[in-house]
Amino acid sequence: GGRALKKHTNKPKEAIGAQGVPERERFLVSVYFPTDSKRAPEFHVLSSQWTVGKAIDTLSTRGGVRNDNHLPNATKLCLFSQNGTRLTNSKTLEGCVLEGVLSGGGVVVLERGERLEGHDPKGYLDASQCGDKDCCVM
Repeated sequence: GGRALKKHTNKPKEAIGAQGVPERERFLVSVYFPTDSKRAPEFHVLSSQWTVGKAIDTLSTRGGVRNDNHLPNATKLCLFSQNGTRLTNSKTLEGCVLEGVLSGGGVVVLERGERLEGHDPKGYLDASQCGDKDCCVM
């Protein structure tokens, strides 16, 4: 898809959103926004105690992405792991980690619909690959 290997606009240590989250709950993710949003990937901090649903709401707000999940017939905004697994909205991020579908510093993909189309797991960069300045445009 048109999403792969876009440069991040920030570095892991400059992740957005850390202020409101207690230090021990801080969970770093490499966020890829919906293709139609044309937004470059960014590092964000979420709380490990939040549900996937709250993470979707928070990331869509921070990223200026339209979220119609409250409307009955809308195409839902979903959160996927790097390998394309859709994360269950009622689970906490910590629960997803315990299940092995998510890891701290890992990739999450915000996209509309129940599955990722044209998905290439190798097209995403996580925090460990972005430690140096080449990964991110400043």
